[in-house]
Amino acid sequence: MEFSSRLGAVAHVPRLFHPGPLGPGPLMIAGDAAKRLTAVMRAAEGDPVLLFTGDGKEWNATAGMRSRDTVQLTVAELARQAAPPQVVLETWVGVLRTSRFEEALEKIVEAGADLIRPVICEFSQRGEASGARLERWRRIAIEASEQCGRLFVPEVLAPAPLARALDAFRGTIVVAEGSGESSMALAPLMPQAGHLALVVGPEGGLSPTERQTLARRGALQLALGPYILRTETAAIVGTAALRELTFTEHGG
Repeated sequence: MEFSSRLGAVAHVPRLFHPGPLGPGPLMIAGDAAKRLTAVMRAAEGDPVLLFTGDGKEWNATAGMRSRDTVQLTVAELARQAAPPQVVLETWVGVLRTSRFEEALEKIVEAGADLIRPVICEFSQRGEASGARLERWRRIAIEASEQCGRLFVPEVLAPAPLARALDAFRGTIVVAEGSGESSMALAPLMPQAGHLALVVGPEGGLSPTERQTLARRGALQLALGPYILRTETAAIVGTAALRELTFTEHGG
């Protein structure tokens, strides 16, 4: 599995997601990716660049000539690679206002979620997401992955009712709950492989019926400290805690 702990020495090198296979040789990038590389990351001709496609591989490259909306790159050797995570961590967040969810989404990616799903609960706000909004969320996940050094880009799903998500899920469930156990107390119960879902209720909390449903599914309860956290804060803190418990690194 990949993680960002080894990137301190190269954190200043621009890092760009490029869909599709990569290998040594010339590569032309265009459009938003080219603009982000030059205008946001400020890569100039001759600068080193790191490229990844979300398949667990990262490549060294060098920026070359650029025009108004294209940049020529030369891809060199493989810089880093890793296997997919043995434990796929899903973070289910009770639907929030869009601005707050998008702020949380970036941090949830950095905290280590492999899949992010807004869930519609009894006390949630409206849960619709247009195609354009979902595409924006996926761009946020890509850019957060670029920034934090991830080799795999998390999947962001459209909102779905909590009951439907539970029906389709096969794995271990953990619900953020103030009266729950500490992360260290839950450590022996964490899976070694498969899927692990963190459920964080909306601002109004989970309803009694939803709590009962989760209990019947054998959901573990995770406490996230002595204070009441907002939904987005709980999602970030809970994701980081569970990722720490399930993190194993494979690859070089």
